[in-house]
Amino acid sequence: MPPKNRTLVALVENKSGVLNRIASLFRRRQFNIESLTVGHSEKKGLSRMTIVVEKGTDIDQVFRQMYKIIEVVKIKKLEESEAVIRDLALVKIAVDAQTAPALTKILRKFPTRVARKNGHFWVIEICAEPQEIDEFIVAVKKFGVLEISRAGATALLS
Repeated sequence: MPPKNRTLVALVENKSGVLNRIASLFRRRQFNIESLTVGHSEKKGLSRMTIVVEKGTDIDQVFRQMYKIIEVVKIKKLEESEAVIRDLALVKIAVDAQTAPALTKILRKFPTRVARKNGHFWVIEICAEPQEIDEFIVAVKKFGVLEISRAGATALLS
């Protein structure tokens, strides 16, 4: 089985420029970031950063380099088996009276919600594991996917 993407979660000080320093670290070493999300954590003044890196990335080198950034408080590598990883996507799909029943049937198979309906399209919200969102997008492609916006993975140790 080929190696999967790796997920890092970092607790960082909520200060100007931290995100730029971390992104620059990856850029300088030519590491590809598959997904990067940042938000407030449960601790005042600290943000939680979830970084999904491409398979094959030297994860140990990433750890050593990130700890050199003063504002990085803690970093954890999350294994799939020990983490809850979710992604959020909004998918705009072409819909008409003939295709609506078939699309509704597919929506029932996934953790989705219709965020907006219009005579020509529906905006579907899905919050799930990244692979399940990929599967959903493949399942609805035949209807005509007009736009996709993904928020990026966020994760916690389970």
